[in-house]
Amino acid sequence: MSDKRDKKQPNASNYEQTARLRIITSEEIEDTVKGGNRPKESIKDRFVNRKPMKMSSMYRKKYAILWGIVLIVFILAYQFVKVRDIDFKELSSQIENRVSMDNMVMGNDATLRKLYGINKLEVEAYTLLAPKSNMEATEILIVKCKKGMTDPVMAKIQARIDAQSNSFKNYAPDQYTIISNSQLKKKGDYIYFISSKNQKAIDEAIKNSYK
Repeated sequence: MSDKRDKKQPNASNYEQTARLRIITSEEIEDTVKGGNRPKESIKDRFVNRKPMKMSSMYRKKYAILWGIVLIVFILAYQFVKVRDIDFKELSSQIENRVSMDNMVMGNDATLRKLYGINKLEVEAYTLLAPKSNMEATEILIVKCKKGMTDPVMAKIQARIDAQSNSFKNYAPDQYTIISNSQLKKKGDYIYFISSKNQKAIDEAIKNSYK
């Protein structure tokens, strides 16, 4: 009976030897496939030793051209968007050379306050050509306002336009036409008020006065 039981019981040492043989065999096969008995690389080593992908020259050229186009577009757009500064001394000279000064006189801080109610503390710089008499509607004011003062100054100039329009409407139709066709616009911190028959010439004077 004991002999039969011994034959049925498996030998543990045989299993261990078989497992070892299988492990060794699988490792040898893996090393052979990979090219010999090289040491195994860990996952970390594989990422570290991986060669970076090289970008082809064609793609590099495409990216360079693309960035160049973007840069050019940005520069051109900035030229249109940004507000250029005016050289006010040059502006006064340009206006005097382009339009008749027979009915106008160069204004100062007192004139600015008298005609428009604008205090010099509200502005950084300006050029004012005021009418020589109350019977004239020709006047020019180009002003650079201080930060936050553009809207208040704009409102004061508009009040001046309204008052002059009401004044000339009844007794001076020709002057009323001039003030009615006057130009008032805002760009950044700058305000442009032109009440003149020669608006085109004054616009050219402004363009030639940018720094």
